[in-house]
Amino acid sequence: MPQVKRMTTMSVFHSSRKHWLNIAVIALLTAFFITFALSNLALVHVALLGVRSQPVALYIPVFIAFLLGFSGGMLSLSFSRRKHKQEILQLREENSLLHQEVENLRNIPLQDDV
Repeated sequence: MPQVKRMTTMSVFHSSRKHWLNIAVIALLTAFFITFALSNLALVHVALLGVRSQPVALYIPVFIAFLLGFSGGMLSLSFSRRKHKQEILQLREENSLLHQEVENLRNIPLQDDV
């Protein structure tokens, strides 16, 4: 039997508080990144396998490295999440079959061999 999720004033308050917490974290990160970018305007050359770039501000390669790392982490997280969702579906199917088996066993009439 599916459970009905009820919205209480506490859960609405918690949801609203969580929303504002997300906004605060995003604002702090944005302020940090802007401060970092403005503090690191020195020009650098980026070289990889003998290929050298034009001079760019230091914060650009740092942000690119951050975004590549973040993207890789999110990609691996999505694969892990997909695996876990499939496992949850299999376990729910098994649980359903076991519940059905228990119900069938409860409905079997008892027999006395006297």
